[in-house]
Amino acid sequence: YHVTESGFAADIGFEKFCDLKCRYSGLTPDAVVVVATIRALKNHGGAPAPKLGHPLPEVYSKENVGFVEKGAENLLHHIGIAKKFGVSPVVCISAFFSDTPAEIARVRELCENAGARVAVSRHWELGGEGAIELAEAVIEAANEPSTFKPLFDWSMPYKERIELIAKEIY
Repeated sequence: YHVTESGFAADIGFEKFCDLKCRYSGLTPDAVVVVATIRALKNHGGAPAPKLGHPLPEVYSKENVGFVEKGAENLLHHIGIAKKFGVSPVVCISAFFSDTPAEIARVRELCENAGARVAVSRHWELGGEGAIELAEAVIEAANEPSTFKPLFDWSMPYKERIELIAKEIY
């Protein structure tokens, strides 16, 4: 799933998938891919928001590890959500030409320290060849033994389910 501007859409989508769709389908995920961009992390970290019809603010094309690090707090939360469900997280850094090695390295370090695999994908630039690192990371994660489990039990009262989801996910 994608880390969105607020992160809310990603939270609700993954939680709904794990707690509802997996139960009804009988399927369980072997891994989850969280897609992030350095630009989105800069935005989460305090860089001025881009405005439609206006040039991209300069901070998005210059190195700023501080914005990236601050913005990664939301990304780390998403890694934690995947782990709560017992699913192996893979962070895909969907790289742009303007991303610097230091920014990418910091995201990789933070995510690996949080227990996620990390892959840089340059598929937009290099096609399939640019996504090989991501494919390999997903295969590794999917081949790990799964410990998937929904967040709550069906026998739990509705109020308790809602409180649990609110506290654990949001």
